[in-house]
Amino acid sequence: MKKFLVIDDESLNCRLLREILAKIAYCDCVYNGPDALTLFSTAHSANVPYDLVLLDISMPEMDGIEVLEKMRSYEENAGVMLGCGTPILMVTAVKEHFMTAFKKGADDYVLKPVDQDVLLQKIDSLLAKNRTNNS
Repeated sequence: MKKFLVIDDESLNCRLLREILAKIAYCDCVYNGPDALTLFSTAHSANVPYDLVLLDISMPEMDGIEVLEKMRSYEENAGVMLGCGTPILMVTAVKEHFMTAFKKGADDYVLKPVDQDVLLQKIDSLLAKNRTNNS
């Protein structure tokens, strides 16, 4: 089974995403950037990186853009080739925020409230692309 990291400061959103994704992946859910970075780097260090990250953009303490930058920086420092890192799907209520995220290394986005069919299609597409990039 796939392993996803869900990062959202709203526990209800984490629970909703976990329920939607339960049939295709095990999900670790965290509510802030520092905890997300700890899990992300620990998984990479153990050579079992996440198959996908779902990352909320608007969070207190450390926003999703900063978390995204740190994740991509970690991968670069770990020797992960550009385009071969963990797919990162941004979750946002404001479509315009995605352009900034895309420039920082996000792979795609989904708008809140999350449409289950759109979410699953985007995840399927990202996982297929990642398999191609890493083969």
